[in-house]
Amino acid sequence: MSSTSTTINQLNAATTTIVMVLTIVCFALGAVSLIFNVIIFTRRSLCREPCSVYFFWSSSFNLFIVYVLVPIRVLAFGYNIDISSYNNGVCKIINFVNYSSRAITCWLIVLACVDRFCHSSTNATIRRMSSLKKARWGVGIVILSIMILYSHMLVYYGLSYTLNQFGNTVATCNSQIGTYRTFIAFWFMALYSLCPSFFMLLFGLLTLKNIRQHRQVVPTVAGTNQLVRRTDNQLLRMLIAQVLMVFISTLPYSIYLLYTGFTSNIQKDTLRITQENFAGRVTGSFINFAHTTSFYLYTLTGTVFRKEFHRIILRCRHPTRDIVSTT
Repeated sequence: MSSTSTTINQLNAATTTIVMVLTIVCFALGAVSLIFNVIIFTRRSLCREPCSVYFFWSSSFNLFIVYVLVPIRVLAFGYNIDISSYNNGVCKIINFVNYSSRAITCWLIVLACVDRFCHSSTNATIRRMSSLKKARWGVGIVILSIMILYSHMLVYYGLSYTLNQFGNTVATCNSQIGTYRTFIAFWFMALYSLCPSFFMLLFGLLTLKNIRQHRQVVPTVAGTNQLVRRTDNQLLRMLIAQVLMVFISTLPYSIYLLYTGFTSNIQKDTLRITQENFAGRVTGSFINFAHTTSFYLYTLTGTVFRKEFHRIILRCRHPTRDIVSTT
């Protein structure tokens, strides 16, 4: 066996192992924490808050990703059962649902940041924009808008016959070769990676600015100022952690899509196809962390979040005990 064949076999084995491990880890993380999030956001004390509406629907879409889309990846990459390659219709629908649902979760978090900015504003007109009715409308508008923005995938995605990492000609579900493949790479990077992260950070910083303005308008005692300042810093850490996770986990796959778009017309040998397959599948597995780690990020970076989580656990363990929380 030649050295090239040995390298190809090793890369294929490494690809399968790494993708399976990353996928199972993401499933384990999200399967527990996301259910917990959904339960919390449906509690009477939280479901009346506009911001909780966005978090609830974002967690619901993340549950769909974890329990539907992630198992599909496990079947495709771990057991070579790729249902998207059965026919053109299934290919179009699976890719459309995969891309749009992931983008919806990120933009719902953006709306949650916008809601916090409106709620903390000193302007009464802006504060009135934070309401349950507007939150429900916002969820519907985001879902409809993202579906429209990704509707072109139903036209330009389909089955094509290409060489796989083993050197065999197989049917694969992919975008059309040429300009559209480059366009979808830029589209994915802008709509899923860069823009949501930018707006999350922007409105988060504007919210902290509004809170500081409140402290200047409404004088408080020194101890309260110190507590509020500490809370502001924790919120900023939690926000930065969320933004960095979305950015870091989605950017590598966006770069990979750009690369494949620019090199789609180049003739490639089996070794190069195997190397690109390794890069694509590994970076594609990392994007799942953007949808499964928010609960753990908030717990690690925010003392306030940890205290609230601990209080809820105590309430679940001792439902008849009156548990007092500090404000």
